[in-house]
Parts: sequence; C-alpha cells; structure tokens
Amino acid sequence: MKPAPLPSGMPRGPVSVREARALGVGRGRLRRGDIRHPVRGVVSLDEPDTTLAGRAAALSAALTRPHAFSHRTALGLLALPVPESLGSADSLDVMTETAAGRVRRRGCVHHRGLESRSVTTVTGLSVVDPIHTWCDLGDLVGSTRLGLGDLVMVGDAVLARAARGTRKGASDRAEASRAALAAVLSSRVRPRGKRGLEAALPLLDYRSKSPMESWARVIFHEAGLPRPEINVEVFADDGSGFLGEFDFVWRAARVAAEYQGGHHADRRQRAQDSAKLQCARDEGWTVLEIWVEDLRHLGRRVTLLTRLAHLLRGTT
Repeated sequence: MKPAPLPSGMPRGPVSVREARALGVGRGRLRRGDIRHPVRGVVSLDEPDTTLAGRAAALSAALTRPHAFSHRTALGLLALPVPESLGSADSLDVMTETAAGRVRRRGCVHHRGLESRSVTTVTGLSVVDPIHTWCDLGDLVGSTRLGLGDLVMVGDAVLARAARGTRKGASDRAEASRAALAAVLSSRVRPRGKRGLEAALPLLDYRSKSPMESWARVIFHEAGLPRPEINVEVFADDGSGFLGEFDFVWRAARVAAEYQGGHHADRRQRAQDSAKLQCARDEGWTVLEIWVEDLRHLGRRVTLLTRLAHLLRGTT
C-alpha cells in the first residue's frame, strides 16, 4: 500500500518525532519505510547524514533543553584542528546548563556549564565559541594525552581565525583574541588543566599556517632554542631581491627552516622549493628542510634539534 502523503511543511529532516506529530504526521505513518530514524526520537526523509555536522544536527533535534556542542565536537564544527590524541569522533560532546539534568544518550558525552560559555552558530547548530572551546580543552588534559603542542596548535588556529581579513590590523585582532583567552581562563574557578593552558598562552602565534608548524615551534621551545620569527619574508642584504617567505627564521644567525608538508612531495612543488632554498643559500643563509618524520621520530628529532642548537649558538 502506498504511504499517505506527508504535509507540505514537513522538513526533509532531521526533525523530532514531537515536531512531526505537531505537523499532523501520525505515529503509524512515521513507521513506514520511507521515514528514517537517525537517532531515537528523531525522523528524517533523507538518508542519515554521517558527517559530524549531520550527526550533530540529528542529535540536536532530539534534545529539548538548551544545549551547545563543545570540546572535540566543537573543534570539528568550528573547523579548528583536532589533536590526534583526542581520538575518533564517534561520540558527540554536548554541553547544557549546570542546573539541567544529565543528557543520557548513546554516543553522547555530556558536559555542564553552558551558562558561563559564549555560543556561536554553525550551520544552524549551537556551538561553544572558539575562545571558550580552547579553554575547555583543559578539561581533557588529565584524561587524554593532550599536551602543550596540542594546546598551542589549537590556540594558534583560534588567533588566526580572529586575525582573518585585511592584513592591516591582523596583529591587533590576534592580540585581542589572546587577551580574551586569558580573560576567560582567569574568570574560571579552579579550571582543569589551567597550568597547561597558561603555559601555552604566551606561545600562541596567529602567523602559524599549519598544525605541524605549531608543533615544531613547541619542540623548539621545549629544547630551549631561541624563538624564531614565523612565516616572514627574507630579502638579500643589499635589498636587491626577494629570497622567499620562510616558515621559521632566526635572522641574527642567518638560519631559516621550512616545514615540508605532504604537498611538497609533488615534483613541480619540489622544483620551486629547491630554487627558493638555493637562492637563500647563495646569499649566505643556512636553510633546513623539516619533514614530519623529523618531528615524530625521536632519533630524527634529536638530530634536528642538535643541528639547530649548533647553528644558533650565541643567538637569543
């Protein structure tokens, strides 16, 4: 038997069963085969969307109390880097007000404190804003392997997000964001992971262009190396020519380093990189190429740091 037509105002979903009933859809009609049930209490005319945003939208439709997505889920929805140490996104982090009851649903990790968070909207979903989300990462420091490099990686992206737009004023916007991070952190009473967040805060730099650049800077810092300039242009001493923009620059020692991500393995990109590095070397610069293995493998990391320490000896 052909299913009865649905009301014209019925969204394609996801929508709560309660809302569908209010539109005039009977319980029997909701059990027909053309209706999907992405989570308990929610129906959809479309196939369930398995992306993070799709799963969050389905769960949001099921929740009746004020809520926002937080922690790892917020990072994903805000397009901020998600540290590997946080694992997969099988569960969704949801935050409600402290006085509200606990959200007990499969695949949901509940957090309290929404009344003290600022919230933004992403594709129609309520999400804890980037400033508060970074501070919330302190909750995860003790229960995961989240470390200083992870906090700096995410914090760099938060500052870079604030600095977007015209280059003019980017530094001021980034510093305002850093001040906001510090203010939120200081406003919290006995926050978890505060020591790690406080250690990360002065290391943040909006000019970092990738998570691995952020990680490299933290490795340099922990090794006691001088702090480099980040993603700056280098010119010939006589001002006659542009040598290139380099990821890390120690100008006093005439040392630069480039993090070579996966796209640098392309033959054409490698040719461009080689010309750029050689141009700087012809002007008396020492330029090191850094690959992911140099950061992840202990032996190669020690070799890299030892070489940098030798080259930077006597600089501050």
